Amino acid sequence: MVTEQINRKLDDPPGEAGSATRQPRRAVALEGYATLDDGTTIPISVIDLSYDGCKIKSDVALIAGVKVRLSLLGIKGAMEAVVRWYKSGRAGLQFATDQAAAGKKETPRRDQRATLVAEALLRRAGRRQYVARISDLTPRGCRIEFIERPKAGETLWLKFAGLDSIEAAVRWVDGFHGGLEFLRPIHASVFELLLARLRG
Repeated sequence: MVTEQINRKLDDPPGEAGSATRQPRRAVALEGYATLDDGTTIPISVIDLSYDGCKIKSDVALIAGVKVRLSLLGIKGAMEAVVRWYKSGRAGLQFATDQAAAGKKETPRRDQRATLVAEALLRRAGRRQYVARISDLTPRGCRIEFIERPKAGETLWLKFAGLDSIEAAVRWVDGFHGGLEFLRPIHASVFELLLARLRG
């Protein structure tokens, strides 16, 4: 299952067992702070990012299982996360689910669409990638403008700068416009970071 693969990826420090099955994560350079449950705040640097977690540099040793709140410079709000591993000044974090972060058991709301116009790389199976214009972005999909018109139901790969390609299914096509549904929704915290980049 995808969730199990993600958990294995975050559990294993770099270079240890399980690394052969991990997907590569994208290098970033984001400065910020991690706040522990007791209120202690430590400076950290996010050095790579995936759709469900990140790797950080920290001079303070973090214990696996500890919950932290990440605050990144230039990004509004804080992200709830759990430490999965710590080794030699680096730690792997997994972002908490929205329900876990809120401590509630309510039904998730429908995603709100972010009204913007941005660009991402789009690729069809067996074809070369090209720059496509996207709009109405949500963690589960987006509206897109095609150069090569696909068929409804076709699987495509969309890549945002700084993140791995995300698999998406074409849900509707109208001329050279269409709607994509991401087969693996973007985590809410990563989505906020992505929006900040696209709007910046």
